[in-house]
Amino acid sequence: MSGLLQAFAGILIVFFLPGYTLVCVLFPRRGELDPEYDVVYRVALGMGLSIVISIFVGFVLNAMSTEEEGYVTAVPLWISLLSLTGIFIVGGWLRGAYPSLGLMHPSLYRPPPPQKAFGMRSAFPGKKREAEKLLIERDDLVRAVEKYAARSSTSNPNKSLYYQRRIDELRVRIEQINESLDRMDREAK
Repeated sequence: MSGLLQAFAGILIVFFLPGYTLVCVLFPRRGELDPEYDVVYRVALGMGLSIVISIFVGFVLNAMSTEEEGYVTAVPLWISLLSLTGIFIVGGWLRGAYPSLGLMHPSLYRPPPPQKAFGMRSAFPGKKREAEKLLIERDDLVRAVEKYAARSSTSNPNKSLYYQRRIDELRVRIEQINESLDRMDREAK
């Protein structure tokens, strides 16, 4: 039974885990490789990359071998492949590839990086750039509204009135940006 478990663990570490975790580092969002068959692509790329990683690790270990025969033993191979897998897991977590870790503890949650021009289906790069600029401006305006709202609550009445007017101006601009984005999205369809 122990030999069967060792064989299964060896196959898993040589043929799957390092490559799959590297794919999670490179493509942290679900559906990034393919919207429909993302899991299939991740598994296939993971298997291929694992074989390549295992071969390169074998070359490196063989070049640094301390054995008289010059052969690589199982222990350094296991340690190096598990270390690489651990590094790739940490890198994937930092990039937000494992949002389900937030279920174990909220401090482990890392959201995946946002997509640029989310929702825009335009094939024209100029429109995408314009949409990205509008999205960035909208995010800046939302942060400014939050900042002015915080200042308004701690200021004297005259300052609060100023901050409230400024918030209203920013909200009007946010609405204009939202209308522009909606119009661009309708044109892209």
